[in-house]
Amino acid sequence: MSANCEITITGPQEAQTKSSLIVVSNRLPFVLKRDPKTGKLSRHASAGGLVTAVAPVVIKGKGLWVGWSGITLTDENEPIPESDPTDNTPTAGLLSEQVVSVNVEPKLFDSYYNGCCNGTFWPLFHSMPGRATFCADHWKSYYEVNKEFAARTIEALAIAVRKNTHPGVPLIWIHDYHLMLAANWIREAADERNLPYQMAFFLHIPFPPWDIFRLYPWSDEILQGMLACDMIGFHIRDYCLNFVDCCQRNLGCRVDRKNLLVEHGGRSVRVRPLPIGIPFDRFVELAHSARKVINTNQKIILGVDRLDYTKGLVNRLKAFEVLLEKHPEHRENVSLLQISVPSRTDVKEYQELKEEMDQLVGRINGRFTTANWSPIRYIYGCVGQEELAAFYREASVCLVTPLRDGMNLVAKEFVACQINEPPGVLIVSPFAGAGETMHEALLCNPYELDAAAEVIHRALTMPEDERTLRMSRMRRREMQHDVNSWMRQFLKAMGSLEEDDIGTTTMQPVTVDDFDDYLLNYIGYNHKLALLLDYDGTLAPIAPHPDLATLPPETKNVLQRLSNHSDVYIAIISGRNVENVKQMVGIEGITYAGNHGLEILHPDGSKFVHPMPIEYEDKVSGLLKSLQDSVCGDGAWVENKGPLLTYHYRETPPELRPAMVEKARQLIIQFGFRAAEAHCAIEAKPPVQWNKGRASIYILRTAFGVDWSERIKIIYAGDDMTDEDAMMALKGMAATFRVTNSQIIKTSAERRLPSTDSVLTMLKWVERHFMRRKPRANSLTYRGKKKDCVKMQMAFDLVPNTSAANSAASSSDERD
Repeated sequence: MSANCEITITGPQEAQTKSSLIVVSNRLPFVLKRDPKTGKLSRHASAGGLVTAVAPVVIKGKGLWVGWSGITLTDENEPIPESDPTDNTPTAGLLSEQVVSVNVEPKLFDSYYNGCCNGTFWPLFHSMPGRATFCADHWKSYYEVNKEFAARTIEALAIAVRKNTHPGVPLIWIHDYHLMLAANWIREAADERNLPYQMAFFLHIPFPPWDIFRLYPWSDEILQGMLACDMIGFHIRDYCLNFVDCCQRNLGCRVDRKNLLVEHGGRSVRVRPLPIGIPFDRFVELAHSARKVINTNQKIILGVDRLDYTKGLVNRLKAFEVLLEKHPEHRENVSLLQISVPSRTDVKEYQELKEEMDQLVGRINGRFTTANWSPIRYIYGCVGQEELAAFYREASVCLVTPLRDGMNLVAKEFVACQINEPPGVLIVSPFAGAGETMHEALLCNPYELDAAAEVIHRALTMPEDERTLRMSRMRRREMQHDVNSWMRQFLKAMGSLEEDDIGTTTMQPVTVDDFDDYLLNYIGYNHKLALLLDYDGTLAPIAPHPDLATLPPETKNVLQRLSNHSDVYIAIISGRNVENVKQMVGIEGITYAGNHGLEILHPDGSKFVHPMPIEYEDKVSGLLKSLQDSVCGDGAWVENKGPLLTYHYRETPPELRPAMVEKARQLIIQFGFRAAEAHCAIEAKPPVQWNKGRASIYILRTAFGVDWSERIKIIYAGDDMTDEDAMMALKGMAATFRVTNSQIIKTSAERRLPSTDSVLTMLKWVERHFMRRKPRANSLTYRGKKKDCVKMQMAFDLVPNTSAANSAASSSDERD
């Protein structure tokens, strides 16, 4: 990893509890196997985030673990063997006396586990009710097994009370969709026996919305079972809100959506988002030690999933096929490596999915394979952790695109293993919990194949500086919010954490649209602010002619006052040429970017100009003359901006416009320029890899140094398609606003503002916010504000022209 992507902080230490912790899960943190020759039992550790995080706390705190052992014991009193002395897994120190094994007759367990849990709850909770089966016998089995788990948990609670190893009240923590009823019987029996306890539940898969959840005939019983706990945890706030909504609409409970509280049975039940993490340091170690497994110069797109219909594997392969169709430049340069771990191989539905995947891989490979290249490498089987870490480390792109997923830890594992320079790019589905928390990843809707292909193309062609920036932020967050942090947050929420965890807080997504909640939560009281603003249609209303689009006096006055505040930095990024936008705004001491960032004028007077391919310097004049001769007149005209041209057609008669616009577009393309849509205009752009997004990152790096993303907060506001490049580049790293009065426009912005007046309102809010704050003594130094301006190393694939170079800054699964 490059120096500007290096992680220097350390994650939270292992949690310690003030209470006896009793973990209740479908499986124990290990499975038992019987030697067919000797008949002896042996322990074999299980993998997974739950085991990694929770087992050490249970071991050190002398807690207990209740669960199924993996086999049915003919003698329920048969002792559980101790761990192998050479075992170095997280469960190695878990003594047999800390294990309470649940024994269930095989036929009953199959009906409960395969019938109800996997046949009904799994598809239903993943919002795929068409795949769910609703069977009364399976429900009865689920009911009986949960009752047995509750009985064994009461035994464990009695043991914990008798031992009395901790001063706090024993804490029972029930896990996942297998045991949503057990808390009812636990509470009833514990209260009858006057056993002290507190109880929590955590769901490792999504919780569905009400219109899906209510399809289940016994949905009321499920809610009542979960509400027997004192706190219920989910991965993200959306799942919390779905649960709260179901409690209100199904049971008529009084709820508090803002504070996530549900009143039930005379108690107030807390509902909390607790996004799970991974053992980050462990994966970093594996990435450093793993041998090289990919020996090719091709870029590798990696997918790692269980073979399950929720993972969107068919959609992923089809999107990759569209990528090869639409972007043939990736053929023979890019390969998709899909690792599919077998799952439920005895179930017909899963067998059909495997057959469909095999056929699809064969068809795509048959269509595109050449003598030296095959587009898809498909591995159907299990891959060891060390080899998996090597795949993560060496992949250029990781696709985590499920149709629905609770969190998906593959995304986090990939980020942890990104130790090489330059790093790879993570693509996640918005329908996974990871898509809600890993903001710097590229979002990809797996249902929209064409758009998914374009996201993959963007990842493959993303500049190194942007890849490094996004990955460094994700690595920092995932290190802080690792699996130990998740455990500590849970214990803290239950009042059972031995020491307060300083510096880790549960991530809360912004849900309120007004500036006070949205911007105040984002900016806070300690950060500097960079305002990146478009001009036409954002600061100034759109006018029939560019010369008439003047900056309203009130807007100019607010910008002037903000520019004088040492904690606020302003850059105007416009499609106009740089001298024109500076003249229209007329404020000294701020940054101006013209021609969508091809020209940047710094506050100190120095100028950056993106180099233009020599052959296009002559083509500009030829295109200008051709447009003027062929499609000008009747109100249409061409604006010459130097490195690019803009064909304006706002004043053309509606009946003539389509033909004129199409002819202008064809002329622009014929001359080798890119035709970009603007407000009643088409811009002829040279084919250089530069836009408002690249320009925004360059401006921020130049002003604040290579670690700008850790030092400042950013607001970007713009009104047209050229601004979308910046909103995509800054996604997850800025508060972004699209200025539009249309409700049907697609945008990468986080919020919409209906007009330039709304932009002014936002700027006034920013002014009031910073006027209430005193400038800090260590205000950020940026170009033009102080003499000792920040020096930085440019990390772009460009060479500024001579004058610019002289004056610019130099340097260079939840499921078991």
